[in-house]
Order: sequence, then structure tokens, then C-alpha cells
Amino acid sequence: MRHSKVGLLILLGLFLAVILALGWWNREALLALIESPAPTDQGRPPPLIEVAPVERAEIQVRLQATGTLKAAETVTLTARSRGRVEAVHFEEGSEVSKHQALVLLERKRAQAAVQEAAARVAQTARQLDRLETLDADAFVSETELEEARAAASEARAAWRVSSEDLADRIIEAPFDGLIGRRLISPGALLEPGMAIASLSRTAPLDLLLDVPGNALAKIETGQQVIATTPAYPQQRFEGRVTFVAPEVAENTRTLTLEATFDNADHRLKPGLFMTAELVTDRREILRVPEAAVIAQGPTNHLFVLDSQDADSQARVRRQPVQTGIRRDGWVEITRGVSADERVVVAGLQRLRDGIAVQIKDDPQRQSTQSPASKRKPDEHTEPAHPSPGSSSDSSAGAPAGLEQATQGDSP
Repeated sequence: MRHSKVGLLILLGLFLAVILALGWWNREALLALIESPAPTDQGRPPPLIEVAPVERAEIQVRLQATGTLKAAETVTLTARSRGRVEAVHFEEGSEVSKHQALVLLERKRAQAAVQEAAARVAQTARQLDRLETLDADAFVSETELEEARAAASEARAAWRVSSEDLADRIIEAPFDGLIGRRLISPGALLEPGMAIASLSRTAPLDLLLDVPGNALAKIETGQQVIATTPAYPQQRFEGRVTFVAPEVAENTRTLTLEATFDNADHRLKPGLFMTAELVTDRREILRVPEAAVIAQGPTNHLFVLDSQDADSQARVRRQPVQTGIRRDGWVEITRGVSADERVVVAGLQRLRDGIAVQIKDDPQRQSTQSPASKRKPDEHTEPAHPSPGSSSDSSAGAPAGLEQATQGDSP
């Protein structure tokens, strides 16, 4: 008796499993049957809905990475000659131009040395001229003439050295840039090689990035780079890839890139951390407002407005769809709708497959009532600068280097 009860329970379990499997296999048909118009709905007015068109849009496929800004050129200004600081002609943190005098050393001794060398040059030149005149009459030996020539050459070399030493006592900026903290003061005695201040070129700036090595085929110079930084959370900065490393690092399997930003307003500073997105591809998609997509378990569907004549009642059709990326309130539809259709975005609560509906502010319905009421449907324009916090669902919390697709008309 006990064994027969166990067998009955097993058979009952198998029967329920088969029923559940058949139900899951035919879930779409069952759901459509459940949502078919009920006899009790015939006396109710049609639900009021709002619709939106299925739009074509261009998206950008992006590769995400993080990096640090570096100055295109950086140098530490130093003294080339020994001398005491007479004047400092720059302010810390200020912008300086190429060849601008920054530090002036005492020049009296150097000027005297130049004058002495110039006098020596003149004296040796006169001596050489006199001996060469005498040599024409064979009154001077060849040895005396060679010694005079050597003395004149040595005097000219000494004059050039003293002149360069005098010029080195004015320390100039080698290029346009931003000067850092001053490390000297007037009256200080400088020795050759002693640091004075740092000078960095901040326009343009370079952003060093590391991306996965398997993205090598998608990277090339000239590609657009869009970057953000916590220092300016509401602003996006646009640059271009200017350098791609010739090899992938063996220890990390990453590829080093360099993106250049104009930084004409000098808002960005070297050392800032930035999150960058490289635009590696562009493609067209079909998209609908996110409110139109209804998720039920593993499936998604929406309600499509069926085409109707001027005198007929509008109806909706339940349409299973496959979705792609989500961003800025839009959802990509990869299968299930076409670009010439309209979908329901509001009033979804009472909708069933094939039910009659009333469209709120429907341009087609208004055109049949009065020719004077005819107007064009509202056109949607994608914002040129979406919120910096927006991102695709598939890329939320993505680590550096994760490829993602984003809106093509966004910066």
C-alpha cells in the first residue's frame, strides 16, 4: 500500500512537470490569451494612451579607460653660471612666454670680463696685422707669425666664452608655459645646476591611458576621446588619440595610449585624474522611449499602434521585442519593430493584445476633424550634452577598459 502511494505521487509530480514545461514553452500564446479583450471590457470606453515613434539614431561604440594628465613639456629651470640673484621677474603659478626674462643675476664682473676679452681680441688682431705686413717683406719668421695667429684665435675664443657667460646671467623661459613654485630669493648665491623653478606647458595636455591589449585592432590615432574629471563633474573634455604604443606590455597585457587635449582655457592641470571614453565605432539603431518597454520574466514586449483608416478605431498589438543598450531614457530595439511604427508610452495599465484605444493628441485623428487643426507631429531633438551621470545599463559599474555603446549625438 505504501509503495503504491509513493508511485502515485511520482506520477503526479511527473504530470505537473510536463504541464509546467508545456506552459513555459507556450507562454507567449497563453499570455496573449489571458490579455485578450474580455467581455466585461466591451462596455468601457477605450483606454487613453500616448504614443511615440520608433526612431533611428546613431550611437557610438566606446572603450572606457582611466588615466592621468601629463604636461606635454616639463623642465626644471637651473642656473648655468655662478652668481648672486639680483632680481626675480616672475610670480609663482603665473603664465610666462618664450624668451621672457625670469631671473637676473649680477652682471658687473661678467660685463668687465667681456670688455677685457674684447680688448684682448683687438690687441692680438693689431699684432697679427703688423706681423703679416712684415712677413710680406720677409722680415718675420714663420714661428712668430704662427704664434700671433694662435694668440688672436685664443683671444676670440675667450671673448665668446665671456659673452656667453654674460648672456647666461639672464635666465629665460625656453617655451610658453605655467611656472611653478619659486625655489630662490633675491640675494641668494646660485651655483651651476641649482634649481630655480619648474616650467610646464599646459596647452595642450596629454592624457596617458592603458586599455586591454585585445582592443588593439580598434585603436588608431585621430580617434575621438571624451573625458571627465571629478574636478569639473559637469563638464566634458574632447581630445584625440595622438600616440599608440608599438607593443603590448607583457606583464599587464595592456596597450598604452596618449590622448591630447587643447586646454586653451588652462582649466585642466597636470596630474588630474580623468575617466576617458574612446569612440571606436559608430552605428545606426532603432530606439524607443524606455517607458514603452514592458519586462515580464526573461522576455520584453511593447504595444505597437496598428495602422488605422480615418474612420476606423485605433487598436494596439502586443509585440515581443529584443532589446539592446539603454541610455538617457531610451532603449535600443534589435528585433520586433520597424522605423515606421509607433509604440505606446503611457496608459499601459489596461492594454491587451488587439484592444481598441483612444490616442491622446493624435495628429492623425485631429486631421480628420478639421483641416484647420492639422499640424506636424512634434520632432524630438537629442540633447547635445546629456547628463554626465548617464550611462548604458550594460556598462554600469564597468571596470576600466570595458567596451560600451553610447549615444552618438552626445559629446
